[in-house]
Order: sequence, then structure tokens, then C-alpha cells
Amino acid sequence: MNEEWEQKMEELMDEFSERLEDIAEDAVMNAAEDAMNGLLEERLDDAVFGALQHNLSEALNECLSGFEFVLKDGTLVHPRQQTKVLSPDGSKLLICYGGLKVDGTTLLVQTRLTCWESIAVYTDREAAIAALKQIQEGMEIGENLIRL
Repeated sequence: MNEEWEQKMEELMDEFSERLEDIAEDAVMNAAEDAMNGLLEERLDDAVFGALQHNLSEALNECLSGFEFVLKDGTLVHPRQQTKVLSPDGSKLLICYGGLKVDGTTLLVQTRLTCWESIAVYTDREAAIAALKQIQEGMEIGENLIRL
């Protein structure tokens, strides 16, 4: 009877071990699947939002280009043309949506509502600020393309 009992206990332990392995495997697979789904959803949201924001902005710019109107107080409102900025080495041509900033020695251009892109890295902060001022002056006089 002892052997029979030991065999039953062994069978129960084997079944218990198999079930624990299955539970652990399912938990790991579910956690991995959840993590992958979350990452995929986040990346997809970012990509879709970025594409929609960019396309909507371009569509609005096209639609409003040349569109002028007068406010009740007599102020003439006309759309401002987006300025293009060419990097010093000619490797980047970015549309500036009005924002410029220097981060250390890097000149950043606002390319969308919430997007800033590096256009050049300078040897010192003063050179980056001088380039920012060059772009600012070009925008103020209405240049379409500014070459750094």
C-alpha cells in the first residue's frame, strides 16, 4: 500500500508541476503579449497622430494660402508663408512653423505643433544663437528659403 500511495503522490506531484508550468507559461505569454500590444498601440498612435497632424497642417496651409480677410476693427489678416530652412551642409531642409531654439550648441527648428528637429550642431552656443538670429531676420523680412 505504501508503494501505491507513493505512486499516487508522484502522479499528483507530476500533475501539479505540469499545471504550475502551464500557469507560469500562460502568465509569461500574457505579460509579453500585453507588453507588445501596448508598445504597438503606442507606436501606432504616435505614427497616426503625427501623420494626421502633418497632413492636416499642410492641407490647411494650402487651403488658406492667398486667403485674406479683414477683422471688424479693420485689421487685415493674411496667412504667413512657412519659411524653409536649409542646414549648413545641405542635408536637411525643414519647414519652420515659427519656433526656433538653441539647446546647448544645437539649433532646433519647430517642424510641427509639438515636434522640434535639430538642423545643425555648432562649435559653441554663440554660433548657434547667431544662426537662430539669421533665421529670425529672414522670417521677419519674408524670405521663403534661408540657407545657414
